[in-house]
Amino acid sequence: MIVRWAVCTAMVMVLAACADRGTGTAPATGTEPSLVEEPDWANLFEEHGVEGTFVLREIGDTTIRVHDPARARRAEIPASTFKILNSLIALETGVVADVDTAIDWDGVERSVAAWNRDHSLRTGIEVSAVWLYQEIAREVGSVRMAEMVDAADYGNADIGGPIDEFWLRGALRISPVEQIDFLARLVTGDLPFDLAHVDAVREILVRESGPGWVWAHKTGTALAAEPVLGWLVGFTEYEGREWVYAMNLDLGTIDLPEEIEPEVRQLVARSILERAGALPAGSG
Repeated sequence: MIVRWAVCTAMVMVLAACADRGTGTAPATGTEPSLVEEPDWANLFEEHGVEGTFVLREIGDTTIRVHDPARARRAEIPASTFKILNSLIALETGVVADVDTAIDWDGVERSVAAWNRDHSLRTGIEVSAVWLYQEIAREVGSVRMAEMVDAADYGNADIGGPIDEFWLRGALRISPVEQIDFLARLVTGDLPFDLAHVDAVREILVRESGPGWVWAHKTGTALAAEPVLGWLVGFTEYEGREWVYAMNLDLGTIDLPEEIEPEVRQLVARSILERAGALPAGSG
């Protein structure tokens, strides 16, 4: 059972943010990002026989480098990439005390073996344990969830559908361009959440690092989409500079979670990030 904590201060902050936004549109940022197509990135998708899009922006730069601009603007089901925001909401509401607090497994055997144990946010986001985040969403509840998704200006901010499935097969939609807008605000701390919570979520997204570089990412697989859609979103740090990126690609037909293979996403993404100077060459 997840313990619910009282967090009046946090809710006041979020409600104030919602009031400031008024119409529900993104806050003005001065200069809107421009999309610049990178023709050379196409062959990296072709090499692996997949179709998709990739967007990349360096923090502090308004230019978004992109493969397939039309697809980059198309909103899709976020699937498990929503676990990034769900983790922030879990911490902000106090539903979870910190990223290492263990949540008891419900004992239901699922097809992904790594899910079938107790998990914290740290371990659960790494293996994308669906049951954990569904339990968190139920504890947060529809009212607080709607307020905080809206305050974060996440995609269309529509949580229509069951509270524990709206990001998997409900009404929530987000484009790759919107993903990197959200991620940029995560990296810079420009979100209506406690900075300690933002920093904690950033830290649990890191998957690889070396001298002078960090690669953070989160997968997502939208089984409800046709064809099945695979996401990889995240950020990098390299030689004192920071980038945010998002990609999605078509995965064809997948019937069971254990058939999901994220490797091709990581191969394509790493190649692009290295070519763009956002990761060191040969970092893998």
